[in-house]
Amino acid sequence: MRIPSLRLAAFAGLALAALATAATAQTPVADKPAAKPVRSIPYVSILGDDGRQRHYETNAIPLLFNRACFGWRMYLGGPNRTVTLTEVLSTSQPAEQVIAGPETEVNGDKTKATTRMREVVQDGVLQRSWCIIPGDPPGTYTYDISIDGEPRGEFVFCAIEVPDQNTNIDPRDLNCPNKFNSVERARPSLPRKAS
Repeated sequence: MRIPSLRLAAFAGLALAALATAATAQTPVADKPAAKPVRSIPYVSILGDDGRQRHYETNAIPLLFNRACFGWRMYLGGPNRTVTLTEVLSTSQPAEQVIAGPETEVNGDKTKATTRMREVVQDGVLQRSWCIIPGDPPGTYTYDISIDGEPRGEFVFCAIEVPDQNTNIDPRDLNCPNKFNSVERARPSLPRKAS
């Protein structure tokens, strides 16, 4: 699994933001519906043979080598700021290889990778993404997310083999046993001080 450079992650984020902005810009003010609530989602993007990047709100990842990327977006709210992110990836099968930076520790059997780094919350949103490389296993990929030392979310993905490497596949049509099994963990309540 290749954890892409910040530029690719930023591109995916900008593309999602552009899609949302384009949809809003095309709606006349008088007909503008109530704003959609901002929420945490898993997503997949696929680079087609035509060079166009397509984005899907799904947790079903087609194993399209060097063509499919997947990630999560978590709504945290609050001001723009930098936070400490700990992201633990667990896979149901070992990866053949893991390409990651020095902020990531990989266990011996390549079924768990822990990344610790500083990330920017922009407009209340934090997001990350990765790309599929040859040797990435099919099965369940689980990301446990902690922010500033507090457990904040879990994203569960299905990585599904695509024998013909067909980039025209719609990942929402793939058979994923845990489709959209993504949850946000409640922030732990702090003990109240006696007065």
